[in-house]
Amino acid sequence: MSKSRFPLTVRNAKSCGVGISRRSVIAAGFVVSGLAARESQAATGGGTLAKVKAEGRVIVGIGQEAPPFGYRDGGELVGYDVEIARAVVRRLDQYAGGKVDLLFRPVTDETRISWVQSGQIHMSLDHTNITRKRLDNIDFTVPYGWDGKGILYRTKKGTADLADFAGKSIGIKRSSSSEGEIKAYFEDKGWTLPELRQFDSHAAGIQALMNDQIDGFTDDNAIIINTAVRSGYRFGSDGGLATTEMQYSPTYFGIGVLHDDSRWRNALNFCLHDLWLSGEFQEIYDKWFGPKSMCPIPLGDRRMEPFVKG
Repeated sequence: MSKSRFPLTVRNAKSCGVGISRRSVIAAGFVVSGLAARESQAATGGGTLAKVKAEGRVIVGIGQEAPPFGYRDGGELVGYDVEIARAVVRRLDQYAGGKVDLLFRPVTDETRISWVQSGQIHMSLDHTNITRKRLDNIDFTVPYGWDGKGILYRTKKGTADLADFAGKSIGIKRSSSSEGEIKAYFEDKGWTLPELRQFDSHAAGIQALMNDQIDGFTDDNAIIINTAVRSGYRFGSDGGLATTEMQYSPTYFGIGVLHDDSRWRNALNFCLHDLWLSGEFQEIYDKWFGPKSMCPIPLGDRRMEPFVKG
C-alpha cells in the first residue's frame, strides 16, 4: 500500500430484584464454550498444537474492519495483524513438527474471544488489548504490538486535554475495553465520568463526532487516526481533528489462545521471539508504525525479551 496517498503527518499520534442480565448470559456462554473447548483439547491428547499438527492447518481469527491492523484494501486483506500472523505461521513449522497451512477466519470485536474459547479458531489476532478482565476468559502470548488510548476531538474550539472531557459525551466501539479503562482513569482523577455512547464501528463513531452528536471518540490511537484519515478527514491546525496528547491507558496487543494450553502458547511465543531475533519483526513494525506510516508509534525502549534457548 502506497503511503503517498496519505501525505499527512499526524503530530499528536506520537504515542497515536434478582434478574439475569444480557451480560451475565454472555459471560455464562464464555464459560460453557471454554469448558467445551478444553474437553475437546483433552480428548485430542495434546492440546491445540497437536491438533494443528494433525490437521496440517492453523485457523487464525483476523479482524477486517480496523486499519492498520486488519482491513480490506481494494479487496485484499492487509494490515499489521495480517502480516504478523503470516510471519508467525511461517515459523510455526519447526514447532509443529511439519508444514501447516494458514486459514484466516474473519472475527469481530464480539467474536474474537468467544471463538477462541469454543475452538472455532486456534488463535486470534484482532488488535486485542491484554487486560486482566480478558485473562479471565482466554490466555495471551507476549505482546506483539503497543499503542495508547487518547480521545479524538474536533479542533474548532481549540486544543483539548483529557480533563476537558469530564462530564462530556464520548463515543466508544462496542465490545472495546476502552469503556472500563476510561472510567477507571477518570474515577482515579476524581473527574466527572463522561457519558459513554456505543457504536457498531469506528467509522460510525467518528461520523457522529463530525456531526456534533458526541464531543469525542476513543479507542486505540492508531485505529481512530487511520479510520478518520481513510474516511477523508484531516488532522492538525488546518484539518479539524486531533487526539489528546495525554493518554488514559496504554495498549498491549497479544495473540489470544485457549486457557491452560501452554504448549500452544509457548510455540507462538517462540515464533514471535524468532521474528524479533531475525529482524523480520522490526521490518513489519516499521512498515505499519514507522516514521513514514500514517500513525507513527516509535518502538522506543519497547522490545521482546526472548527466552533462553537450551
